[in-house]
Amino acid sequence: MLVAYTIADEFAEARTETYDVGLGGLAMLADTELPAGQPLRLELELRGDPRPPLHLTGEVRWCRYDAGLAKYRTGVEFTDRTPEQESQLIGYIDMMYQLRDLGVL
Repeated sequence: MLVAYTIADEFAEARTETYDVGLGGLAMLADTELPAGQPLRLELELRGDPRPPLHLTGEVRWCRYDAGLAKYRTGVEFTDRTPEQESQLIGYIDMMYQLRDLGVL
């Protein structure tokens, strides 16, 4: 799943990929270290899915450098999720499992 994130309006969005997504949050790869507690605005998009991107807020819980990837593995907890956003998130997660079962992912 693709993710775009920013820390505030005055900062450009950074785009990356997630490597784990659940109802409570996600793990993503970042080019820069993000401090624990950093609030983020997130936009999630599943490649090939016709649905519009899902907009969420989150907070960095951990960030560790992965020398093999030369990126920061970053854990983000979703915050202030609405029931509609949760329903959309469940739909994304279900679609990812279906694609994985078909061998696409």
